[in-house]
Amino acid sequence: MQTGIADGTTKGIAESNRVYGSIKTMIMEHELPLGKRILVEPLADGLGVSNTPVREVLIHLAAERMIRDVPKAGFFTKEISGMEIQSLYVLNLALLDLSLSYIREAAPGPGMMKPPKFCDDAGELCARTPAEYVHILNQVFVHMARQSGNLEILHGVKNVNDRTYYIRLQECQLMPTWKDELKNICGLYDQKDIAGLRQALQEYHDKMITFLPELLLLLRRAQAEAE
Repeated sequence: MQTGIADGTTKGIAESNRVYGSIKTMIMEHELPLGKRILVEPLADGLGVSNTPVREVLIHLAAERMIRDVPKAGFFTKEISGMEIQSLYVLNLALLDLSLSYIREAAPGPGMMKPPKFCDDAGELCARTPAEYVHILNQVFVHMARQSGNLEILHGVKNVNDRTYYIRLQECQLMPTWKDELKNICGLYDQKDIAGLRQALQEYHDKMITFLPELLLLLRRAQAEAE
């Protein structure tokens, strides 16, 4: 998750980041009704702050394309869009592939940064819940982006992580091979098999895009049953 906003003082920074983090988590986890206007006052009351820092956070989140800022109407949560998710996956793959393309085994300099340890000694992913699995996926993507040394690539990958968080949670729970895909990516990255990793990333994103229509159908059915 990206960092928040600040008002220039230590206390103000902490308070701004708390409000930012709380509201952003609500958006990422779909705690607010989708496609609906975001009411500032209830959010402010729930967070124990005035309306001003909430509005500042909403402006910030709109700039990150996490929500919509509709002129003269206010801020709105987004509905799940298959086209938007697909576009984000295409962008994510392009950014990761570009970052990994910068790695040259024979190049001068410090070379490739050592990947973090995402698996235990038995080779199993260090996760139990869907949120923990998605956290690993997001972290490995962010670490790959850091390999580029390019802040635009890094911020782009972090933004995709945030905007696809809820969908990735559903993929983890509903797609039988999702955890195996993640384990394979982590293994190749740990082995520094860049050629194999770039191919695995291509296959992973292709599978997620192919599964997307079925996933959206399952989510719509679940929502209809809940209503």
